[in-house]
Amino acid sequence: MEFTNFQTLVKEEVERRAGKTYRVRLNDVMKNNGVILSGLTVMQDDSNISPTIYLNNYYEAYESGQATLGMVINDVMDVYNKNKVNRKLDMRYFLNYESIKGRIAMKLIHTERNEALLKDVPHVEFLDLSVVFQVSIADENIGAASILIHNAHTKLWGVDCQELYRRALRNTPKLLQYEIKSMRDVMAEILRSKADKCGEGGYDDYRQELEQCVPMYVLSNTNRTDGAACMLYPNLIRDFAKAMGSDLYIIPSSVHELLLLPAGDADESSSIRDIIRDVNETQLLEEEILSDSLYIYDRALEQIKIF
Repeated sequence: MEFTNFQTLVKEEVERRAGKTYRVRLNDVMKNNGVILSGLTVMQDDSNISPTIYLNNYYEAYESGQATLGMVINDVMDVYNKNKVNRKLDMRYFLNYESIKGRIAMKLIHTERNEALLKDVPHVEFLDLSVVFQVSIADENIGAASILIHNAHTKLWGVDCQELYRRALRNTPKLLQYEIKSMRDVMAEILRSKADKCGEGGYDDYRQELEQCVPMYVLSNTNRTDGAACMLYPNLIRDFAKAMGSDLYIIPSSVHELLLLPAGDADESSSIRDIIRDVNETQLLEEEILSDSLYIYDRALEQIKIF
């Protein structure tokens, strides 16, 4: 079955099950790195917000025989019912810059991979990356959400890109506080969770092995979303490098997190670059990739560079 036919069948059946007071729509959504996903939204007549349910993975499961059409539609309905919001979100405040300026935050994306998107959004280039801006929304009924800022918004508000950048540098560390954990602690948490579910087993042995690990640290925000932007938090990398007493390799694990470790020799850096490329090609979704580059914080220059 062609994907377009699959989308239509899912939409029609969801419409039938939801009823006449619901609106069901299909729309393409551009994600990071130019990835375009097919989204389905279901909204009641008295609501203007809905979770977007992406159909691409469902189609792959259907085509591979892992799921029937009925199973797909059942799951789509379950996802909607668990995440639906039966209310309207007043978006009038978004028209006024004074109302939203305290909620402007930044995230990092790869410049070349997002060439099409960057034509339509204000941005500041940083090495091979670009800083783009979003308005963070915190609502007790819908949780955390964000709206990407486009050129049309800056024209409406009468502000320029540098104003957004200044606001974002000030706001983002407050809205999305950073978190640094040692890789040892992160792995220990994962292993401890598995031990809780499956019994202690070899947890103690693994823990002893972790004690011998290279001192590597995971940097993200407490939401674990778009955490690579923590690289730009004022003085964060500088102060951490000072505490470590070393220049720092900054490894782009994904758009959501970075890995930090004391900088070593050229041979080591070459191996790290190979690992970055391999992980990006084999372990991450396309929209999660930040960059194939290895970055370094140079303490003498107090500067982040591509290494």
